[in-house]
This record gives sequence, C-alpha cells and structure tokens, in this order.
Amino acid sequence: MRYLVFLAAAAAAGILIRIKSEYRGRILAFLGILTAFGSIVYNIRMLDSLMPSFRPVNQTFYQPSYAEEGEYPDALLAILFKDRNVYVKNDRCGEHGYGERYWLYKHYHAANMQWFLSAVDANVIPDDELNDINIAEELALNDFSELGRANDMFRYIFMYNDLKEEWGNYFYYYWYYYEHLDTIKVYLEADGPGGSVPVFEPGDLVVMWNTVDGVEEEDIYIMTRDYFEKNIGPLLPEAEASAVDGTGREAAYE
Repeated sequence: MRYLVFLAAAAAAGILIRIKSEYRGRILAFLGILTAFGSIVYNIRMLDSLMPSFRPVNQTFYQPSYAEEGEYPDALLAILFKDRNVYVKNDRCGEHGYGERYWLYKHYHAANMQWFLSAVDANVIPDDELNDINIAEELALNDFSELGRANDMFRYIFMYNDLKEEWGNYFYYYWYYYEHLDTIKVYLEADGPGGSVPVFEPGDLVVMWNTVDGVEEEDIYIMTRDYFEKNIGPLLPEAEASAVDGTGREAAYE
C-alpha cells in the first residue's frame, strides 16, 4: 500500500511540474519531504515487528539476554539437540487431515521441525505412536517454561528444506511465518519434575507439537524421553523407529 501512495504522489508531482514548470524546484522539494515523512511514519509503525540486534556479552552462541525477551530460542536449541536422539511425531505425510488451514501448512507442518533438528545434528526419530498425542493443559501449565518465539526460527528453515517448488523459497517462508501466522512459542520441560531426568542431562529427547483442528500455530514442547514415559506414555524402542538422515530427508520414513 505504501508503494502505491508514493507512486501516486510521484505521478501527481509529475503532472504539476508539467502544468507549473516554474515551480519545479518547490514541487520536487515537497515530494522529497513527503517521501521522507512517509518513510519515518512507516518505520515507527513497524518498530515492534523488527528483529532486535544484540551486543554479545560473552563468546557463546547463546546469549542469556535472549531469554529476557523470548528471542532466538533456536540459539539454545542448537546446543540442546546436538548429537542426541530426538523423537518427533510422524505426521507430515499426506494422509493426515489438514482441516481449514492455509495450503502451505501441508508442506511445512512437521517437516520444518525435522529439518531444523537435522541441521543441528540431532538424530531424528519419527514415531507414529506420537501422532495423536497432545500435551495436556495441566502438564503444559505446571511442568513447562516458555523459552521464546519460534516464528523467526521456522522462517529461516527455508535454507535446509528439500522442497523444489516455489514454496520452498524465502518469500513463502517469510510470508507464512511472519505475516500469516500469529506467534508460535517454544516450551521446555527443563527441571525434571517427578524424579525425571533434567532436559540438559544426557539422554533421549521428545519434541511435540499440539495439533488442533483449524489452528496452524502449533506450539512446540520439548522434554526428555524419561519425562514423557513417566507422564504421558511409552515410546517405540529406538531400533524400531525410522530415522531422518543428516540432510533432513527421510530414511526408511513411512
């Protein structure tokens, strides 16, 4: 819309110059002032949507200050997932219903999380038994802490996908995760309640996304396998589960 306004102003200025050529300088000056003022107003309105820049306080990739504003959870997740077995839902195939969702959902649902995990060197294990499981509201409120927003994490996964069509490019990812969707949040079960293993201790992890009919913003829940089996249900033995190879493409993925 802003481009149309600027083009209309430029066209009006061109017409005025042809009619009143003796005021050419004043007309161009006014157009410049109008353009600058419009840009300032637009930028002020968009300030809340801009990704903030940070001055690192140490040499680690993950800055503790990120947690204060819920920024860049993937900076911590890359450290958390590296070289660990991570169980995920096996529901990115076409037979699963998508309900009243935008068409990009079927390409991005589950796949982007798996591509991210593969990109940070996790051993991804899709498990059919997880497909119909959601995190109960009581567990979500009592055992999980909000780690941050995942929209920026997901929109940059276009670099890791294997989609050959146009919906694999940056524009579609940007539009879907930044313009179309509301906030997607990441929740972490970090402390090991009920005697379960803390999430930063060695061991297998489980990554869940709650699937609700008609809702595309699926929050991400991260926990240890030990916590999952004590509070939610059993998992397939590792040897029976299919894995995703390091490129993010399915290996024996059914």
